[in-house]
Amino acid sequence: MLNHKGGAYEKPRGAMNGMAPRAFRAKTMTAALAAVEKALGNEALIVAVHPSIPKPAWQLWRHCEVEVVAMPSAVDSPAESESFTPFADPQPGPDSPSTGSTPRAIPFRRPESSMGGISESSSRQSSANEQPGGGPVTDPPRPLFILLERLRAQGVDEGWLRNMVRSIRERSNPIALEDAALTRELVRQELHANLRSDNDACLLHNRVIGIVGVSGSGKTGACAKIAAYGYKSLGKQVHWVSTDTLRAGAIAKAQAFTAPLGIPLHLAYSPEALASFLRWTSDSDLFLIDTPGCNPYRKDDLEALNALFAEIPERHLLLVAPATGKESDLQDIYRAYAGLGIGGLVITKLDETRSYGELFNFLRHSQLPVAFLIDGAPVYGDPHAGEISLLINRLLDERFV
Repeated sequence: MLNHKGGAYEKPRGAMNGMAPRAFRAKTMTAALAAVEKALGNEALIVAVHPSIPKPAWQLWRHCEVEVVAMPSAVDSPAESESFTPFADPQPGPDSPSTGSTPRAIPFRRPESSMGGISESSSRQSSANEQPGGGPVTDPPRPLFILLERLRAQGVDEGWLRNMVRSIRERSNPIALEDAALTRELVRQELHANLRSDNDACLLHNRVIGIVGVSGSGKTGACAKIAAYGYKSLGKQVHWVSTDTLRAGAIAKAQAFTAPLGIPLHLAYSPEALASFLRWTSDSDLFLIDTPGCNPYRKDDLEALNALFAEIPERHLLLVAPATGKESDLQDIYRAYAGLGIGGLVITKLDETRSYGELFNFLRHSQLPVAFLIDGAPVYGDPHAGEISLLINRLLDERFV
């Protein structure tokens, strides 16, 4: 009969005499050791520790239990220890096997407390590396350690990495974590769960889309790719409306993008002209509004951008976020533009950096859906519509596929 105590239970192993070894099973090593200490005291001898493989054994993704085999210490039973030495090395004799011996039992000293298999004493030694979100992550299986270091080098938030490793280890079979392919898939799932995808919703469900962002972020190039994608791939009748009419060369650049595609280009010199044009033009499935660069630290720029869209309540705004930007700058930009009602993101310049950790941190904190990812070339190539797996590939140092 199994005695369940707080998630851990004892598995009978023959007669339950005073010095007989006893097996304790639990979902975690910490729970199993707690059961040993409660039943046998903190001077118990640990005979063996091994995972209890689930049945059938090929189902490695199932979480196995940990089995700890222990027995009372001879120190606690002096009378018995005089006549019985538990698991002592056998003395060779005429009938003894020539090779092999049973290892000595190891005295058990349970740590004061632990988290994720890490003792409190080791936590104190590495307190300099601790984050407020939890204790240090130490000694993960090698495949997980390799990916952890790769993400750390990319600049992914350290506290989140610790939580990710803890989550993977708690819900995964330890044997499965020795497999590089399975471990990579588990890490990919953790990354994916922290990102949101637009999945083409912005083009399928919105008629007016504004592209906003800071100068040099790639707004006009992104607008060109989205226009080509809507026109060629989705079969939409697209109109390009440019409100960037004062910057030198802006109109000529817009003409260079729209003419080869046969997309009509319209210029709006004021908020009133933009609202009037959208109100009376009904022969388009999609209006793309290219806006001038807006400095997030200048109040006048933000007020002008707000006035531009004030009379267009049905608009859907996409914020352009360059992959080359720092997390702090991206956060500042989003906070400055948030009052406009940002509905999603366009990630640009993916091919101009090899470090994507700060972009991931920003996406995870903002929880804005990713509408498009753009890697820069060719100009009229389709953008990656909501394909956040491409960013995950880059985080894991894989090439775009």
